[in-house]
Amino acid sequence: MNLFIAILVVLLLAGVLIYADGASLPVNHTVSVTGVVAASPEQVFNRITDIANGAQWRPGVKSVTVLAPIDGPSGKQDHWVESIGHGQSMTFLAVRSEAPTRRDVQLNDPNASYGGTWSYELSPGPSPATTTLRITENGFIHPPLYRFMMAHVFGPTRNLEQYMADLKAAVGKQ
Repeated sequence: MNLFIAILVVLLLAGVLIYADGASLPVNHTVSVTGVVAASPEQVFNRITDIANGAQWRPGVKSVTVLAPIDGPSGKQDHWVESIGHGQSMTFLAVRSEAPTRRDVQLNDPNASYGGTWSYELSPGPSPATTTLRITENGFIHPPLYRFMMAHVFGPTRNLEQYMADLKAAVGKQ
C-alpha cells in the first residue's frame, strides 16, 4: 500500500511540474525551417498550392476535401479540410498567395486550442533549378500541456520539418 501511495504522489508531482512548466511557456510562438528543394520556384509553388492532391505526397494526410473558395481582400482564397486520421481533421484557408514567391495558410478554426499561420517564402537558388524555401509558423497554443509537449517532447519545428521532407521527396519524384 505504501508503494502505491508513493507512486501516486510521484505521478501527481510530475503532473503538477509538467503543467507548471507548460504554463510558464509563452502562448504565442514563431519558428522557421529553411531548406533547398531540387526544383524551380514555380514547380515548388505549384506543389504547395495543389491542395487537392496533398494526400498523395504527404503521408500524414489521409485525405483532403476542397471547400468552396472564400472571397478575401485580394480575391478568392483556397479553403480545404485535411483529415489526419483517428477522426481528426483541420480546416485551412490560404490568406495570401503570390506566385511563385509566397503563400500564407491559416488554420481556420476559431474554436481551436492551437493554431496560427504558415508562411512559405520561396526564392531561386542557391544553384540553377533549385529553390530555397523558408516555412515560418506564427502560432499559438493555449493548453499548458500542449505547450509542454511541443517544447519538450515533439519539438517546436517537428511539423515544419516533416512538411519540408515530404515536399523534397515529392518534388524529387516529378
